[in-house]
Amino acid sequence: MSRTANAKRAPTESAEILPAAASAVEAGQALQIATEQSARALAAQLGYEGAVAVGALEDGIRFYQRRTVEAILETGKRLLLLKELTPHGEFISRCELLGFADRTARRFMQAAAKTAKSANLAVLSAQVKSASAFLELVTHDDDDLEALRDIDDIDRMSASELRAALREIKAESEATSEVLAKKNAKIDKLEREKKLIARLPPEEAWAAVKKEASAIMADALGAIRGNFRQALVALADERDVGADNAVFMAGLVGQLAAELAALRSEFDLPDVSNAADQALMAEVAQWAPQAAAAN
Repeated sequence: MSRTANAKRAPTESAEILPAAASAVEAGQALQIATEQSARALAAQLGYEGAVAVGALEDGIRFYQRRTVEAILETGKRLLLLKELTPHGEFISRCELLGFADRTARRFMQAAAKTAKSANLAVLSAQVKSASAFLELVTHDDDDLEALRDIDDIDRMSASELRAALREIKAESEATSEVLAKKNAKIDKLEREKKLIARLPPEEAWAAVKKEASAIMADALGAIRGNFRQALVALADERDVGADNAVFMAGLVGQLAAELAALRSEFDLPDVSNAADQALMAEVAQWAPQAAAAN
């Protein structure tokens, strides 16, 4: 009986849903019409004569945003020329007559002068939309501006977002410079050590080279046993993420093994990777010089 009752109710429910949906559509259309009428009334009040549509309005905003930056540059150029032609001491008063505060006039002049000299700033001036964002760019050096040219969404960034992006770029640049400085210092140290070793007697030179090679090997072992092993531990903890995780880990270890095998082949070296081989090589290293001296 419940099935029969449900079957009888279904047409009634459908009949109730359709009018409700139609009413919702009509209400939405009425709201849209009212919104458009309100917008047209505001346009008339503002003296706006363009199309009252979202797409057209956004295009117009973009156009006048670009014109705002252009206005800053053109005004800055004229202020620079006016300052050139004005007798000493009169420029500030002339700016005040034009409605410019001294600080604003100088910012516009700085923007025009720097854009004329910087190809990077000239390119960015055509990309940024707001006056505050453009004036923020003017305060930075050309290297920072060149890095900003690679940012895809710079046209949508505010002045505060540009400052944050520039701080990040500077931090990365400083970190890179620090790494390069350490690398260059290490290279310089190695060069000095090479020159020093070249002036040593053969026995001392050989001992110095061995010491340096041992130190380099210790650094490599430290990296493998420390950071590299920790990276493998982190990967091992994520084994459930994907079935190919072990393959990836094996690939990393395999690259190290391949490099070591290539070195062994290049210098025709025996494999003494296990403890017994290392002990044997230590014994050979002890009696080999004595045998050579006896011969």
